Amino acid sequence: MRHLRPYLALLAIAAMTAACSAGGSSGGELQGDQPSTGSQPSQAAASSGGGGGGANGSATYEITGDATKSGELVFTFINGGISQFIDTGWVAYFYSENQQTIIQINSQTGTDIVNFADGEILVVGTAEEGGCTFDYSQNDSSGLKGTIDCSAPLASKATTGEQIHVKLHVTVDAHT
Repeated sequence: MRHLRPYLALLAIAAMTAACSAGGSSGGELQGDQPSTGSQPSQAAASSGGGGGGANGSATYEITGDATKSGELVFTFINGGISQFIDTGWVAYFYSENQQTIIQINSQTGTDIVNFADGEILVVGTAEEGGCTFDYSQNDSSGLKGTIDCSAPLASKATTGEQIHVKLHVTVDAHT
């Protein structure tokens, strides 16, 4: 059952990506070092420095390997809404302005997982499957701060399901 969890997360991210992309995708080509932001620049991606992207912080990411991407996504916090602190950690969502790029982090004790999707690629990482390290300096009801490094996460092209090999680095600075 443990090995099934990352695949279910990958499937869930694929469904979220398809739902977010249905409104108006900008095409399916990889965009090099630019975040996938559709036809309009993302306000979060345009800002500089960690944690400055939105009123409640942000996550910066870098993907290298068979796909190369980087950017900054705004922490989506609505009290009692989409991102929530539950018991021992966060289920936290970070989106691009056009909502076509997403990072989801589960920082609850014993269930650390990170998901990335942008309509072009899907990446799922855990400590057990993905070689991920989750290093948080803060993980409480007032915020989530730290880094995530994945040396071999599950990754695939969103449209074909073709497996790709990438590394993922995320720096998160989110607060309520």
